[in-house]
Amino acid sequence: MWTIEKPIMGALDTFDTCRAGITNVGLRGRLLAARPLIGAAEAAFDAAAVAGTDHLIKTATHVGEVTSGEMERLYTRHMARGKSRGRDIYDELMMAATNDMCPFCGHRSVSTLDHTLPKALHPALAVTPINLVPCCKDCNHGKGTVSPTEAAEQWLNAYYDDISADRWLYAEVVEGAPPAAVFFVDPPDTWDGVTASRVQNQFERLDLAKLYASQAARQFQNTRRALREIHESAGHEGVQEDLNRRYLSCTEVMVNSWEAALYQAASVSNWYCDGGFAL
Repeated sequence: MWTIEKPIMGALDTFDTCRAGITNVGLRGRLLAARPLIGAAEAAFDAAAVAGTDHLIKTATHVGEVTSGEMERLYTRHMARGKSRGRDIYDELMMAATNDMCPFCGHRSVSTLDHTLPKALHPALAVTPINLVPCCKDCNHGKGTVSPTEAAEQWLNAYYDDISADRWLYAEVVEGAPPAAVFFVDPPDTWDGVTASRVQNQFERLDLAKLYASQAARQFQNTRRALREIHESAGHEGVQEDLNRRYLSCTEVMVNSWEAALYQAASVSNWYCDGGFAL
Protein backbone atom coordinates (compact mmCIF):
# COMPACT_ATOMS: atom_id res chain seq x y z
CA MET A 1 0.00 0.00 0.00
CA TRP A 2 3.02 2.16 -0.57
CA THR A 3 4.07 3.42 -3.99
CA ILE A 4 7.21 2.74 -5.98
CA GLU A 5 8.41 4.12 -9.29
CA LYS A 6 6.73 2.67 -12.36
CA PRO A 7 9.09 0.61 -14.56
CA ILE A 8 10.09 2.17 -17.87
CA MET A 9 10.80 -1.11 -19.67
CA GLY A 10 8.02 -2.30 -21.93
CA ALA A 11 6.27 -5.65 -22.17
CA LEU A 12 7.50 -6.36 -25.70
CA ASP A 13 11.15 -5.88 -24.77
CA THR A 14 10.73 -8.23 -21.82
CA PHE A 15 8.73 -10.71 -23.89
CA ASP A 16 11.36 -10.73 -26.65
CA THR A 17 14.16 -11.26 -24.13
CA CYS A 18 12.37 -14.20 -22.54
CA ARG A 19 11.26 -15.91 -25.76
CA ALA A 20 14.82 -15.75 -27.09
CA GLY A 21 15.58 -18.58 -24.70
CA ILE A 22 12.96 -20.89 -26.25
CA THR A 23 14.48 -23.69 -28.31
CA ASN A 24 11.27 -25.44 -29.38
CA VAL A 25 10.63 -24.30 -32.95
CA GLY A 26 6.86 -24.69 -32.76
CA LEU A 27 6.55 -22.72 -29.53
CA ARG A 28 8.90 -20.04 -30.82
CA GLY A 29 6.61 -19.55 -33.80
CA ARG A 30 3.46 -19.39 -31.72
CA LEU A 31 5.07 -16.91 -29.33
CA LEU A 32 6.12 -14.69 -32.24
CA ALA A 33 2.55 -14.77 -33.60
CA ALA A 34 1.24 -13.79 -30.15
CA ARG A 35 3.60 -10.83 -29.86
CA PRO A 36 1.06 -8.15 -30.94
CA LEU A 37 -1.37 -9.45 -28.33
CA ILE A 38 1.25 -8.93 -25.61
CA GLY A 39 1.60 -5.28 -26.56
CA ALA A 40 -2.16 -4.80 -26.73
CA ALA A 41 -2.63 -6.41 -23.31
CA GLU A 42 -0.03 -4.09 -21.80
CA ALA A 43 -1.81 -1.01 -23.20
CA ALA A 44 -5.17 -2.25 -21.92
CA PHE A 45 -3.76 -2.98 -18.47
CA ASP A 46 -2.09 0.43 -18.26
CA ALA A 47 -5.35 2.19 -19.14
CA ALA A 48 -7.32 0.08 -16.67
CA ALA A 49 -4.80 0.65 -13.86
CA VAL A 50 -5.03 4.41 -14.35
CA ALA A 51 -8.84 4.29 -14.40
CA GLY A 52 -9.10 1.80 -11.54
CA THR A 53 -10.94 -0.74 -13.67
CA ASP A 54 -8.62 -3.76 -13.46
CA HIS A 55 -11.62 -5.93 -12.60
CA LEU A 56 -13.06 -5.38 -16.06
CA ILE A 57 -10.12 -7.07 -17.79
CA LYS A 58 -11.33 -10.50 -18.86
CA THR A 59 -9.52 -13.66 -17.85
CA ALA A 60 -8.17 -15.98 -20.54
CA THR A 61 -6.69 -19.42 -21.10
CA HIS A 62 -4.62 -18.54 -24.17
CA VAL A 63 -2.70 -15.75 -25.84
CA GLY A 64 -3.39 -16.53 -29.45
CA GLU A 65 -2.21 -20.13 -29.80
CA VAL A 66 -0.02 -19.98 -26.68
CA THR A 67 -1.53 -21.54 -23.56
CA SER A 68 -1.55 -19.94 -20.12
CA GLY A 69 0.72 -22.76 -18.93
CA GLU A 70 3.25 -21.96 -21.61
CA MET A 71 3.20 -18.27 -20.67
CA GLU A 72 3.63 -19.17 -17.00
CA ARG A 73 6.67 -21.26 -17.88
CA LEU A 74 8.02 -18.42 -20.00
CA TYR A 75 8.02 -16.34 -16.83
CA THR A 76 9.28 -18.96 -14.37
CA ARG A 77 11.97 -20.48 -16.63
CA HIS A 78 13.12 -17.52 -18.67
CA MET A 79 12.64 -14.56 -16.32
CA ALA A 80 12.40 -15.63 -12.69
CA ARG A 81 14.97 -18.42 -12.85
CA GLY A 82 18.53 -17.50 -11.94
CA LYS A 83 20.89 -16.92 -14.88
CA SER A 84 18.00 -16.98 -17.37
CA ARG A 85 17.88 -14.46 -20.21
CA GLY A 86 15.28 -12.34 -18.45
CA ARG A 87 16.78 -12.51 -14.97
CA ASP A 88 18.42 -9.09 -15.25
CA ILE A 89 14.98 -7.60 -15.86
CA TYR A 90 13.60 -9.53 -12.90
CA ASP A 91 16.38 -8.22 -10.67
CA GLU A 92 15.89 -4.65 -11.90
CA LEU A 93 12.21 -4.79 -10.98
CA MET A 94 13.11 -6.17 -7.56
CA MET A 95 15.43 -3.24 -6.90
CA ALA A 96 12.66 -0.72 -7.52
CA ALA A 97 11.31 -1.19 -3.98
CA THR A 98 12.21 1.70 -1.67
CA ASN A 99 14.81 0.62 0.89
CA ASP A 100 14.16 -3.00 -0.12
CA MET A 101 10.78 -2.71 1.64
CA CYS A 102 7.68 -4.61 0.58
CA PRO A 103 5.11 -2.05 -0.69
CA PHE A 104 2.22 -4.21 0.57
CA CYS A 105 3.11 -4.55 4.27
CA GLY A 106 5.67 -1.76 4.56
CA HIS A 107 7.76 -3.92 6.87
CA ARG A 108 9.42 -7.03 5.41
CA SER A 109 12.11 -7.12 2.71
CA VAL A 110 11.18 -7.87 -0.90
CA SER A 111 12.01 -11.38 -2.04
CA THR A 112 9.83 -12.05 -5.10
CA LEU A 113 7.68 -10.45 -7.79
CA ASP A 114 3.90 -10.46 -7.55
CA HIS A 115 1.59 -10.48 -10.55
CA THR A 116 -1.06 -7.83 -9.85
CA LEU A 117 -3.35 -9.76 -12.18
CA PRO A 118 -2.40 -13.47 -11.83
CA LYS A 119 -0.50 -14.95 -14.75
CA ALA A 120 -2.61 -18.11 -14.81
CA LEU A 121 -5.74 -16.06 -15.51
CA HIS A 122 -4.13 -13.25 -17.48
CA PRO A 123 -1.35 -15.00 -19.44
CA ALA A 124 -0.78 -12.05 -21.77
CA LEU A 125 0.52 -10.14 -18.73
CA ALA A 126 2.83 -12.90 -17.46
CA VAL A 127 6.06 -11.00 -18.25
CA THR A 128 4.65 -7.46 -18.41
CA PRO A 129 6.71 -5.25 -16.04
CA ILE A 130 3.84 -2.98 -14.97
CA ASN A 131 1.99 -6.11 -13.81
CA LEU A 132 4.99 -7.26 -11.74
CA VAL A 133 5.46 -5.67 -8.32
CA PRO A 134 8.33 -6.50 -5.93
CA CYS A 135 7.08 -7.71 -2.57
CA CYS A 136 7.82 -10.13 0.27
CA LYS A 137 6.87 -13.80 0.00
CA ASP A 138 4.38 -13.59 2.87
CA CYS A 139 2.40 -10.84 1.14
CA ASN A 140 2.64 -12.64 -2.20
CA HIS A 141 1.17 -15.75 -0.58
CA GLY A 142 -1.50 -13.77 1.29
CA LYS A 143 -2.63 -12.02 -1.87
CA GLY A 144 -3.28 -15.31 -3.62
CA THR A 145 -4.06 -15.83 -7.30
CA VAL A 146 -7.67 -14.70 -7.53
CA SER A 147 -8.62 -12.23 -10.24
CA PRO A 148 -10.85 -9.35 -9.04
CA THR A 149 -14.47 -9.31 -10.18
CA GLU A 150 -15.48 -6.06 -8.47
CA ALA A 151 -13.78 -2.69 -8.10
CA ALA A 152 -13.53 -3.06 -4.32
CA GLU A 153 -11.65 -6.37 -4.75
CA GLN A 154 -8.87 -4.85 -6.83
CA TRP A 155 -5.42 -5.11 -5.31
CA LEU A 156 -3.67 -1.78 -4.92
CA ASN A 157 -0.99 -1.48 -7.58
CA ALA A 158 2.14 0.10 -6.13
CA TYR A 159 2.92 1.68 -9.51
CA TYR A 160 -0.45 3.40 -9.89
CA ASP A 161 -2.39 3.73 -6.62
CA ASP A 162 -0.82 6.45 -4.49
CA ILE A 163 -2.43 6.79 -1.06
CA SER A 164 0.79 7.71 0.71
CA ALA A 165 -0.17 11.34 1.36
CA ASP A 166 -3.30 10.48 3.37
CA ARG A 167 -3.18 8.98 6.81
CA TRP A 168 -5.28 5.83 7.08
CA LEU A 169 -3.39 3.58 9.54
CA TYR A 170 -4.10 4.05 13.25
CA ALA A 171 -3.53 2.20 16.50
CA GLU A 172 -4.82 2.10 20.07
CA VAL A 173 -2.97 1.08 23.20
CA VAL A 174 -4.43 -1.88 25.06
CA GLU A 175 -3.97 -1.51 28.81
CA GLY A 176 -2.44 -4.56 30.41
CA ALA A 177 0.74 -6.18 31.65
CA PRO A 178 2.50 -6.04 29.28
CA PRO A 179 0.86 -3.27 27.23
CA ALA A 180 -0.22 -4.08 23.69
CA ALA A 181 -1.56 -2.30 20.62
CA VAL A 182 -4.26 -2.93 18.07
CA PHE A 183 -4.02 -1.55 14.54
CA PHE A 184 -6.86 -0.62 12.21
CA VAL A 185 -7.75 1.25 9.03
CA ASP A 186 -9.60 4.56 9.35
CA PRO A 187 -9.88 6.12 5.87
CA PRO A 188 -10.06 9.93 5.53
CA ASP A 189 -13.39 11.47 4.58
CA THR A 190 -11.99 12.53 1.22
CA TRP A 191 -11.71 8.92 0.02
CA ASP A 192 -14.42 7.32 -2.07
CA GLY A 193 -16.00 4.09 -0.88
CA VAL A 194 -14.15 1.90 -3.37
CA THR A 195 -10.72 3.12 -2.30
CA ALA A 196 -11.62 2.64 1.37
CA SER A 197 -12.85 -0.90 0.68
CA ARG A 198 -9.73 -1.79 -1.31
CA VAL A 199 -7.43 -0.68 1.50
CA GLN A 200 -9.50 -2.43 4.17
CA ASN A 201 -9.67 -5.62 2.11
CA GLN A 202 -5.92 -5.66 1.53
CA PHE A 203 -5.23 -4.90 5.21
CA GLU A 204 -7.33 -7.90 6.23
CA ARG A 205 -6.13 -10.27 3.51
CA LEU A 206 -2.50 -9.71 4.52
CA ASP A 207 -3.32 -9.94 8.24
CA LEU A 208 -1.41 -6.71 8.82
CA ALA A 209 -3.08 -6.02 12.17
CA LYS A 210 -1.47 -9.17 13.56
CA LEU A 211 1.92 -8.41 11.99
CA TYR A 212 2.02 -4.88 13.34
CA ALA A 213 0.76 -5.90 16.79
CA SER A 214 3.60 -8.40 17.15
CA GLN A 215 6.14 -5.74 16.19
CA ALA A 216 4.53 -3.26 18.57
CA ALA A 217 4.87 -5.69 21.47
CA ARG A 218 8.60 -5.91 20.84
CA GLN A 219 8.90 -2.15 20.52
CA PHE A 220 7.11 -1.61 23.82
CA GLN A 221 9.73 -3.78 25.48
CA ASN A 222 12.61 -2.02 23.71
CA THR A 223 11.55 1.46 24.87
CA ARG A 224 10.56 0.56 28.44
CA ARG A 225 13.88 1.49 30.08
CA ALA A 226 14.26 4.75 28.16
CA LEU A 227 10.71 5.82 29.01
CA ARG A 228 11.19 4.89 32.67
CA GLU A 229 14.21 7.19 32.89
CA ILE A 230 12.28 10.01 31.19
CA HIS A 231 9.34 9.51 33.54
CA GLU A 232 11.59 9.68 36.61
CA SER A 233 12.98 13.04 35.52
CA ALA A 234 10.11 14.67 33.61
CA GLY A 235 6.96 12.73 34.50
CA HIS A 236 3.94 12.17 32.29
CA GLU A 237 4.59 15.23 30.15
CA GLY A 238 8.15 14.16 29.44
CA VAL A 239 7.10 10.70 28.29
CA GLN A 240 4.33 12.13 26.15
CA GLU A 241 6.71 14.62 24.55
CA ASP A 242 9.23 11.88 23.77
CA LEU A 243 6.60 9.64 22.20
CA ASN A 244 5.18 12.49 20.15
CA ARG A 245 8.66 13.36 18.92
CA ARG A 246 9.14 9.74 17.84
CA TYR A 247 5.76 9.84 16.07
CA LEU A 248 6.62 13.01 14.15
CA SER A 249 10.02 11.63 13.18
CA CYS A 250 8.42 8.47 11.78
CA THR A 251 5.82 10.40 9.78
CA GLU A 252 8.56 12.29 7.97
CA VAL A 253 9.63 8.96 6.50
CA MET A 254 6.24 7.28 6.09
CA VAL A 255 2.89 8.65 7.27
CA ASN A 256 1.34 5.20 7.52
CA SER A 257 4.13 3.19 9.07
CA TRP A 258 3.14 0.95 11.97
CA GLU A 259 5.78 2.74 14.07
CA ALA A 260 4.13 6.14 13.47
CA ALA A 261 0.72 4.74 14.36
CA LEU A 262 2.11 3.09 17.49
CA TYR A 263 3.91 6.14 18.86
CA GLN A 264 0.96 8.42 18.16
CA ALA A 265 -1.39 6.04 19.99
CA ALA A 266 1.01 5.74 22.93
CA SER A 267 1.47 9.50 23.17
CA VAL A 268 -2.28 10.12 23.64
CA SER A 269 -2.72 7.30 26.17
CA ASN A 270 -2.64 8.82 29.66
CA TRP A 271 -2.43 5.33 31.14
CA TYR A 272 0.63 4.49 29.11
CA CYS A 273 2.38 7.82 29.73
CA ASP A 274 1.63 7.64 33.46
CA GLY A 275 3.57 4.42 33.87
CA GLY A 276 1.76 1.77 31.85
CA PHE A 277 4.88 1.50 29.73
CA ALA A 278 6.70 -0.09 32.68
CA LEU A 279 4.34 -3.04 33.16
